[in-house]
Amino acid sequence: MTNRAGAAELDLRGGHPAVDFVNTVTWRGDPTRRTDHLVDFASLVGWAWHADLMSSIERRAVHAAGMSDERAARRVLRRAHHLREALHALWTSDSSDTSAVVDEYRAALRNRTLRIAGDRVRWVDQALIVDTPVNRIAIAAVALLDTVALPVVKECGDAACGWLFVDNSHQRSRRWRSSADCGTRARARRHYDHRRSR
Repeated sequence: MTNRAGAAELDLRGGHPAVDFVNTVTWRGDPTRRTDHLVDFASLVGWAWHADLMSSIERRAVHAAGMSDERAARRVLRRAHHLREALHALWTSDSSDTSAVVDEYRAALRNRTLRIAGDRVRWVDQALIVDTPVNRIAIAAVALLDTVALPVVKECGDAACGWLFVDNSHQRSRRWRSSADCGTRARARRHYDHRRSR
């Protein structure tokens, strides 16, 4: 399934933009409900703006760049999907393949430069280009991977949900993307199964 309108409206409950990016596939564990919200370049740009990886002005400029070069926009969308699945594999399996993340990070750095702003020096994009959304996601992902151990990013205890989250709880004991949603569903299922077994 795909959802053309939903990318810029998704809940951002993952605790970090890179994790929320992986969560642009909802119901990952339920083949009948699985939905990919990144269906075209516009949805990718909309999501990057929604996740505060781009400003409104940047969103308009990057969207226009994609509309003027649709072939490049399709290529960037494919790269985004590939990066998303590589990150998902790193956080949910024993995969040690970081090549897709490394490749995207290196590509992002090629469009970055140091600029002096007042008394600060900042990494900034040299230009807004069709690649900007994937570049920003790759940079955010590496920042997280470099500072947080892989097991701190967890998969929701509701296997059908499939969303990831950064577990910042005191004892790293959080189980659900949302206790009110996924936790309640799991408790209701357990209650139903218990009653049936009796």
